Amino acid sequence: MIKSQHKILFRLVSALILLAAIPAWGGELAGLWTEYNDDTGNPEALIRIEKVAGGSYEGKIERVLPDTAENAALLCTNCTSNLHNRPLLGLRILSGLKRRDKLTFEEGEIIDPDDGKVYRCNIRLSEDGNTIEVTGYLSFNWIGHSEIWRRAR
Repeated sequence: MIKSQHKILFRLVSALILLAAIPAWGGELAGLWTEYNDDTGNPEALIRIEKVAGGSYEGKIERVLPDTAENAALLCTNCTSNLHNRPLLGLRILSGLKRRDKLTFEEGEIIDPDDGKVYRCNIRLSEDGNTIEVTGYLSFNWIGHSEIWRRAR
């Protein structure tokens, strides 16, 4: 009887250790991501991606880097319609992304504040959950432009 209790306890502790080893990100896109400048490779902005009502994902600029008063006051001068001259801080640049599978999110839109244009958007999450490949495109995603963003610590 005591041996069987020890076996049960050993199995329970082993299962708990295995569960603790599973990555905490669990395939989740939500979180804080660092966007990088294509030309310099320097961090350019922190983007907060959240799951919203209806199960889609959206992302807003949380911080423009480097974190200076001048950058905090930047406006989206190239954006059109109601986004024209809106502050970059808090600007929703990602919207409508829907999970296709564990690592793929599709059917979204992304605004490029540099040119003010709206592009279709897909995101692919890495297996370890530390990077995403953000692809913006006009018609076909294989003609688009991709960037790698890293999960901010």
